[in-house]
Amino acid sequence: MPNNTINQFIALSKKYFRIYLGISISVFLFILFFQPFPTKNFEFENKQLFIAGFGLIIFIILVLIQIIFQRHLLRSETDEEDNSLLDSVYYFSQVALTSVAFVFYIRYVGRSDMTFNIVVRVIIICLSVPVTIHLKNTLASMHGTHKNLLQENRLLHEKLKQFSENYANRFIELISENESDNIRILVSEVVFIKSADNYVEVGFLEGGEFKKKMIRNTLKNLETQLKEFNNFVRTHRSSIVNMQYIDKLNKNFNTYWLTLDETKETIPVSRQYIMAVKDLL
Repeated sequence: MPNNTINQFIALSKKYFRIYLGISISVFLFILFFQPFPTKNFEFENKQLFIAGFGLIIFIILVLIQIIFQRHLLRSETDEEDNSLLDSVYYFSQVALTSVAFVFYIRYVGRSDMTFNIVVRVIIICLSVPVTIHLKNTLASMHGTHKNLLQENRLLHEKLKQFSENYANRFIELISENESDNIRILVSEVVFIKSADNYVEVGFLEGGEFKKKMIRNTLKNLETQLKEFNNFVRTHRSSIVNMQYIDKLNKNFNTYWLTLDETKETIPVSRQYIMAVKDLL
């Protein structure tokens, strides 16, 4: 075998050696204590050696199947495609080969007559092999997924922290047709903006105190001005809200509205924007 293939086999064996050994020892102990197969033709010491043979058979067959399915096992670790057919063949091979090996071992080494009852016991015990390996692989996959999600979550928190720091220090000037009514304010202190005929009502914090001010402009103009800041969401044809102040999304029949922190104001949410709001909460 090429060096690369040998190295892959060794790496895969290291991954599965513990589970192979665990299954083999578990089967040996199960048969030793519960004696599902006849062992009357053996003395006590020979009986233990005979029973140990079941564990050795499982270990050898699992290694052989690993060699046969090595490519599939390696691909399964890196490829997210569905390989359910090959998985089924892989697990079926474990049951079939161990069952056949057990039957021959009991018949010719154990010198026992085979009955339907013994064959059923063999199959049940051999079924534990693929079940155990499948559970192990599933748990390992879930652990890997959980680890990746934690890593992604950490990276998102770091990006959010950087964004929040920049966002907290950014000023914006909300323009009014009457220049004296212009509002220069930190972006993070804008709570909401509502349209009111030819004016817009701006709810904001100043020195920790909630205030409202009317300026002569359109909601569309202010929405364009706030477009670069991802923390603002349109909730209704008449309102825009800073997401960081949203306390709760409420529903009464087919009517939705938001309650906000720092104020007793309620903001309507129309059907046109409800999905966008839900996605952001």
